[in-house]
Formats: sequence, structure tokens, C-alpha cells
Amino acid sequence: MQPTAHRHRRRRSGGFSLLEVVIAIGILSFGLLGLALMQVHALTQGRAGRHTGDAAAVARTYIEQVHRIPWAVLTPAVGAGWQNPAWASAPPTWNNLVDNPAGGTSTEHSYGIQWRVSAIGGTACVRDVEIQVNWTEENFPAGKQVVLATRRYDWGGATC
Repeated sequence: MQPTAHRHRRRRSGGFSLLEVVIAIGILSFGLLGLALMQVHALTQGRAGRHTGDAAAVARTYIEQVHRIPWAVLTPAVGAGWQNPAWASAPPTWNNLVDNPAGGTSTEHSYGIQWRVSAIGGTACVRDVEIQVNWTEENFPAGKQVVLATRRYDWGGATC
């Protein structure tokens, strides 16, 4: 037996060293920072998705109106390119209004609406109608758009 060898041996206690705790906190903080950045990105993309959904709903509403307007409204618009809608119930802008907690409403987002009418194959009985909804998105300088199209037939035309 050697009594001196037994005295110099160190026993490790069951806890963590300060260096291990600092490294663990650093790794945890980077993970939480990444999680926070993902949450901010998800909120931004959710808002952009809501704007796209709203624009598509506006375009569908205008497409439905195209099927109810008289044929005489379509004829002058053929070949004129993108322009403001020509019928009375179709304003060229649509504002998404939200209620304020203090009362009243405010505009959350605005959408511009245009339409384009094209003749098909030289016939006077069929028209292609496209509805374009434009809006601006934060951090997207070029703007965004949704385009929906439909085909309209002149059921009451004498030559159709």
C-alpha cells in the first residue's frame, strides 16, 4: 500500500463545470434565436398569403360580375388592353377594411383592379375576359398580382 498515491488522486464531483454551463447556454441561445427568426418569417409569409387570398377573392367576385353585365359593355373593351372595369358596380380599387378597437374602421390593404377583353378567333360571339388584381407587399418592390380569366358567349346575339 502506498499512502501517498491515494492522497493525490482527485475525485470528480457529480456537477457541471462553469465552462460546460456556458457552452450549453450558448447553444441554447442560438437555437432560440433561430426559432424566433423562423416565427417572424412565418408571420410575414402568413400576411403575404392572406393578401394573395384576398386578391383572389376579389378577382373571383369580378369574374362573377363579368357573367352578369350586358354584352354591350364587353364589345367596346375588346383589344383596348388593361383598363379599369367599365361597369358601374365595379370600382377600380378594393380596400380591405378592418375594425379599430377604439371604434370605426381603417384600410388594412388596397388592391387595384383592371380587366382586359379579347376576341377569340375572329368571331363576334365569344370573348375572353381577364381580371387582374394588383397590390404592393412589404419588402417586395415589384408588386404582386393575381389574374383570373373566363370566357363569355353572347347568348342573345342575332348572329350567334
